[in-house]
Amino acid sequence: MVTGLNTDVEYEGRVYHVQTEDKGRDHPVLESLVYCGGEIVGSRRSTYEDIARAASFDEAEVQRRLELQHQALIREVLGGRFDPEGPKPFGYNVITNRSLDEVVLDYLTKEIGLEKIRLELEGHPPLCEGARPVLRLRVVADGSERPVAGAAVLVRLLTTQARPRVLFSGRTDTDGRLEASFELPSLGEESAAVLFQAEADGKNAELKQLVLKAPARPLGPP
Repeated sequence: MVTGLNTDVEYEGRVYHVQTEDKGRDHPVLESLVYCGGEIVGSRRSTYEDIARAASFDEAEVQRRLELQHQALIREVLGGRFDPEGPKPFGYNVITNRSLDEVVLDYLTKEIGLEKIRLELEGHPPLCEGARPVLRLRVVADGSERPVAGAAVLVRLLTTQARPRVLFSGRTDTDGRLEASFELPSLGEESAAVLFQAEADGKNAELKQLVLKAPARPLGPP
């Protein structure tokens, strides 16, 4: 159960801390606070009384609303809402050879949450047949670098002689991270690769990595 989220966001040289908490079913409120320099510079509260009063309590919906509210505050920080000098005018720091229409389209795409996502594999460790790797994956929004929570992640084995096989499935945590553990089979004469796939809100990302053959064992004495 996710009862709170905490994220540090940097904007114009300042670090803002965004904190969102679930006050609990007996007091069904989601409260977000924005701190800068130890002071509260913004807040937001919303109720989920409709869920709390329902015959069947939907914990997943509460978590979804908490995440949406938290991410909305992060976007507002990045948009300059809590800048003591006020939000910067659109395009004030844009240096580009793109047309204004292209810049505006890119800005609006990000504002309504249609950013592409990126799947990262920490360290890119070698994958060898017969091994049991434990891999750390992370899913982030490609433009803002914000973590993508709840992204569905699949790890598939692709070989030259069989259909793709799912080795692992799971979802990222509130920091966009996931630890994947699985077993790679012995391949014999086959060639194989591991395909990492992530999906969130209709957006997809993937990585591929070849599976290495196990080193040949030295022959014993005759």
